[in-house]
Amino acid sequence: MAEGRSASGKRVAMRVLLADDNNDILTLVRQVLALEGYEVIVARDGLEALQQDAAAQPDLVVLDVNMPRLDGWEVCKRIKTRRSVPVVLLTVRAEKVDIAQSAEAGADAHLFKPFDIAEFLECVARLVPAT
Repeated sequence: MAEGRSASGKRVAMRVLLADDNNDILTLVRQVLALEGYEVIVARDGLEALQQDAAAQPDLVVLDVNMPRLDGWEVCKRIKTRRSVPVVLLTVRAEKVDIAQSAEAGADAHLFKPFDIAEFLECVARLVPAT
């Protein structure tokens, strides 16, 4: 189970904010993360992702780059200005300029769709190791 510890030492599930406007990807990734023991908070666009991040303070943020209302790059930038949290960007965009834009936004990882679920889980575990 993906757990951390609260300030009082109590074990708590690690929270992941997952933002994607594609329902199939959202459902698959949410189910896989839940099976791994993560608490998953869902957003379907960039503005909702910012709201959920502020409210839930997740341990990891996973963003689709191409979302309505605000793209994943802009959401990543805004989150990173507020707090230090690992961010993974998922995208079909594989050009060097896109990878550079993810780095400029402050992303900790950039995975290409379609992605291997095992690779995704390894990335998540690397960014939010259980304590």
